Amino acid sequence: MKLNSKILILALLPILFSCSSEKEETLAAFEVYCEMVANTAKPIAMSPIFEPDEADELQADFNRIAKASGLKIFREDAFPVTALYAGELTEGKTIFGIYKDENRFVQYKQLKEDVVNGNGTSVELGRRMGRLLGYSPQGINELLMDNSKVEVYSAYQVEEQITHLYYQNVERAKAFYAEKLGLQARGDNQFFIGSSALIQINPVSDAHPAGQPKSTAIALLTDQLPEWYAHVQEQGIEIKYTYKPKDGGPHDGFVAIDPEGYLLEFEQFKQHPENELFMAALAQAPKMETKVDGLNFYASITWTYHQDLLAMENFYNEVFGYQMVADQGWTKIYQTSADGFIGLVDERRGMENYADEKAIELEWVVKDKELLQNAKLEQVLIGPEKYRYTFK
Repeated sequence: MKLNSKILILALLPILFSCSSEKEETLAAFEVYCEMVANTAKPIAMSPIFEPDEADELQADFNRIAKASGLKIFREDAFPVTALYAGELTEGKTIFGIYKDENRFVQYKQLKEDVVNGNGTSVELGRRMGRLLGYSPQGINELLMDNSKVEVYSAYQVEEQITHLYYQNVERAKAFYAEKLGLQARGDNQFFIGSSALIQINPVSDAHPAGQPKSTAIALLTDQLPEWYAHVQEQGIEIKYTYKPKDGGPHDGFVAIDPEGYLLEFEQFKQHPENELFMAALAQAPKMETKVDGLNFYASITWTYHQDLLAMENFYNEVFGYQMVADQGWTKIYQTSADGFIGLVDERRGMENYADEKAIELEWVVKDKELLQNAKLEQVLIGPEKYRYTFK
């Protein structure tokens, strides 16, 4: 071999090794995508974006890897553009889709057809794409905010949740929470039910007259249920549902009634498949000491009652952008602040009934007040089932 030929080969070796290494990394990444689909972690996975000639070279290997995992792939040279991703990312490029269930491929084709025909807004179609790719509602919101004009309230960082309740005898209600339950007060009419969650005692009004249906309940979360039960009985507080602990269930508790009929649930959640994320969130909540010796709690849930639970779930996911931390089927629990939670309840299974007019309003105090004021979001809004929400 001539010297110049040897020099040429030596010069090409780093390039050859580099190309080989890059291809191996691409195939290894594709195997990971296949593993996620094979284990149903994703309904469909999309490969990285390739130039068409790169895709030609990789397609056979991708087919081989997918087949070995019992999967199928499809080649997409005209990826449907929605608000989820910037269209220029895929224009003139190629992507491979990976699927296991044939219905998922049909679902993708239906979505693509709707994109082509304009059946739905770009945001609606983007949410469909996100769900098909297995993204969480929070992940979809983040992508939509990055690539479109979508805004959600949680992006402004909620620092406090305040549940407004309405009473004929305000002084008696304040004495009940301060003295009988020993809750820490803030100002004249607010009481902590978590380090970042409060109730506010308000007088009845034209908007919230006496006798108005409650359509809410408050849960104080504690690991001292026997002690709280004994205390509530000693104080002569009316009990609606007695304390009957059960082994193996997701939660235990009892329900008391405040002076004007609001239900107070003292509850302990336990490690259970439906509570795993919720338990992790609760583990970070500080204990709130009360003026009653030795008694505390560590978080709270404001329960609201609904006729159309799915519509409310979509509202909390897509408008508020809060994270669901527990799904009990007929209740959905969302974290709104560090230790403040909202529980959406199907009224057919809950302790209270839905009512168009109700003796509750919800307020969330955000960190980024100036940004919220400059946003296009309403700071006071009425939800799909007529709960009133305020952001400040």
